[in-house]
Amino acid sequence: MLAVARTATAMSDVAQEDRARGSKRSELASVRKRLRRIRARRQLMSMRSRLLLVLTSVILAVFISIIVIFNVLVSNYISSTSTSQLSTVSMNRNPDTGQPETIAPIPDLSQASPGQLNIRPAVFMVDSSFTTTMSKSATTAEVVTSQRIADYMRVSGVQLANTVNRLVNTDAGSYYIRCVPDEENADYTGYSEYLVYYVDVTGIMNFASRMNFFLVLIMLAAVAITFGATIVVAQRMTRPLASLTSFSQRIGKGDFTPCKETFHDQELALLANSMNHTAGQLESYDKEQKTFFQNASHELRTPLMSITCYAEGIAYGIMDPAAASKTILSETDRLSGMVEDLLSVSRIDNITNEQNMVACDVREILASVADEQRSLAAEKNLTFTLDFADKLPAIPGNDKTLHRAFSNLLSNAVRYASSEIVLSCTGDNAAVRVEISDDGPGIGPDDLPHIFERFYKGPGGNHGIGLSIVKSVAEQHHGQIQVRSSGGTTVFTMTLPRRAVAMAARATR
Repeated sequence: MLAVARTATAMSDVAQEDRARGSKRSELASVRKRLRRIRARRQLMSMRSRLLLVLTSVILAVFISIIVIFNVLVSNYISSTSTSQLSTVSMNRNPDTGQPETIAPIPDLSQASPGQLNIRPAVFMVDSSFTTTMSKSATTAEVVTSQRIADYMRVSGVQLANTVNRLVNTDAGSYYIRCVPDEENADYTGYSEYLVYYVDVTGIMNFASRMNFFLVLIMLAAVAITFGATIVVAQRMTRPLASLTSFSQRIGKGDFTPCKETFHDQELALLANSMNHTAGQLESYDKEQKTFFQNASHELRTPLMSITCYAEGIAYGIMDPAAASKTILSETDRLSGMVEDLLSVSRIDNITNEQNMVACDVREILASVADEQRSLAAEKNLTFTLDFADKLPAIPGNDKTLHRAFSNLLSNAVRYASSEIVLSCTGDNAAVRVEISDDGPGIGPDDLPHIFERFYKGPGGNHGIGLSIVKSVAEQHHGQIQVRSSGGTTVFTMTLPRRAVAMAARATR
């Protein structure tokens, strides 16, 4: 029992650990989802904010670089110039004669050259306890300054023997100092007194500080100007973008009214023109689709109603079954042909230009189509005349869609021809031309511009789809279809260009 209890306890502990791990995993997963959402939100930034961030960052980087470079150059210039000046006066204790000082232990620098900084150097003596001694010609300001420098050195623990060139910042100002041991007062323990040469650089350091202040003000002013300019520019850029966005949303909702707003930027104007062109194409396509479905539903309804009426007549015994069955079969054939034409239109509209492209011999396709419809032509006492060129270059094409197009053209000719239909095929290195002519009554001038439109039926027409399929096939092959009718002769001419026959042939291997 004890063993069983221990086992149950262990299993309970394991289960608790598993639940704890599962909860931790779920917490980690939720944290990761939150991080992804935060990153996604951070990635979305308005154009105004992005422009402001970029321009402000550039301005800050430029001005900070200028301030840093300016301060480095000024500091180096002050340091090198002061060092050179102090080195000169310390090596030449009598600036007037250039000879070592022999009159007084503290040299008189009242006549010393002010140097490049236009600052006259000064000197005082200090002992190991940082007690200062001035020359007789020292001014009160020099006495006060020397005492402040000595106090700074005492408080800072400056080693006089190691101070060659050093910047000293006191409450009263900034000074470059140089300590030189007084060899005349040296004893056996070493140097006990030092001559401290210094240059007051407070003025030029204050000038540099004021320049930094002015640069910061200029930087802030530039940021403010950039902020205002960015808002103006961003509003000018985002306003047309918002208009185009609204236009695209209207297109998505089915409103294809063109955008009439004038854009002054070339890129936005090109985008607006492209969107207007796209909206026009979508509107045309939408109208074609609506017309297509309306006409298709109307054309399908007629044979279906006829089939329904005759079937009900047979069911109720009011029609001769044999005659009604012939009508039903006829309407069924008509319905099947219409459905096949509709499917062909759908397939042709959805396939790409390069799909199933092979090297085709148009003469073989035309001969095959003529053989298929020769029996129908014989019933109407029509003759086919084939006029094909002996040598004809192959074209890249879809043999199935070409066969359907030629079949529609030939069946249309069979429907209207009186006695003869001529099929001719010629070509050169640029294109192949197929002509199908008949000696029927011809096409009226009012019908001629519309015969390739879907569901347009002239006198004696069938579905109004066949010739539209012919046009779609010609356009799919980058060709064109033309028709001319005069004097009782109607000629359909399809021109198919030759394009990359070798590539099409290799694609079929």
